[in-house]
Amino acid sequence: MTELGKRLREAREEKKMSLDELQEMTKIQKRYLIGIEEGNYAIMPGNFYVRAFIRQYAEAVGLDPDELFEQYKQDIPQSYQDDIPQTLSRVKTRQQLSAEGAKWLDWLPKVIVAAVVIGAAVLVWVLLQHGSANEPPTKTSPKTAEVEKPKHSPLEQAKQKQPAKETDEKATKENGQQNEQPAPTGEEEQPAAAMNVTEKRGNTATIEVESSGAFSIELSSKGTSWVEVYNTKGHTFYRGNLTSGQTKTFDLSAESEVWVKIGRTLDVDMKVNGQPFAYPFAPKEEVYQKLHFVLKK
Repeated sequence: MTELGKRLREAREEKKMSLDELQEMTKIQKRYLIGIEEGNYAIMPGNFYVRAFIRQYAEAVGLDPDELFEQYKQDIPQSYQDDIPQTLSRVKTRQQLSAEGAKWLDWLPKVIVAAVVIGAAVLVWVLLQHGSANEPPTKTSPKTAEVEKPKHSPLEQAKQKQPAKETDEKATKENGQQNEQPAPTGEEEQPAAAMNVTEKRGNTATIEVESSGAFSIELSSKGTSWVEVYNTKGHTFYRGNLTSGQTKTFDLSAESEVWVKIGRTLDVDMKVNGQPFAYPFAPKEEVYQKLHFVLKK
């Protein structure tokens, strides 16, 4: 057993984690996990997988893989690109195609362009025809004979004698309907905290958070991941594994600096003040991330 394998095994046993549980968490076969602990890299598919499996093992048990690679570099194969299986590349070059297939590839762009042009022309023609069919015919209105109304007729006199009260009541009613608009209801949403990544180093990022005072973090797990939340005063809010479907919420309004370590960011969704949080590093590139939040009130 190598010193690196001994260190990894002790970290696993300290967390009371069996090889079966570690296999479920990392999706690495149990025999490879045993090979890592015993330093038996010969059973691995290649040096590339040796380094990848060691990194995943370390992240799952809460160790810093970069620190391990530097400390035990004599125990870890250094060349990890020469053994990448050729079967991973599924791209067929143009030279592998038959002469007839290559000819069709040359013609394919021209056929596509021609089809697009023809389709556009047909669409324009259909629209023009549809517009012409819907246009209403012009109607000629018959000339209306003008009849001169007699001046001072009884009807005109009756209209002039109508009390102005009816007009005032109508105006008042209309104004009342306009003023009876329902008042908007519902509480306004509080503005989300403004976050700014000020520093990135390795898999560690510093994030400044500007907030009116409230500061909370919510962690929801889709799988199984090691999580640790603590402040710079030595107080730990949580330290352990989040299982699938488990959610933890932390009210950190009274804190000025908080650290959040997540062993497997692929399986953990984070919210800050109720808003989704985007990890500073892509989870597929940096699975294990250490986040330093600095609260600016």
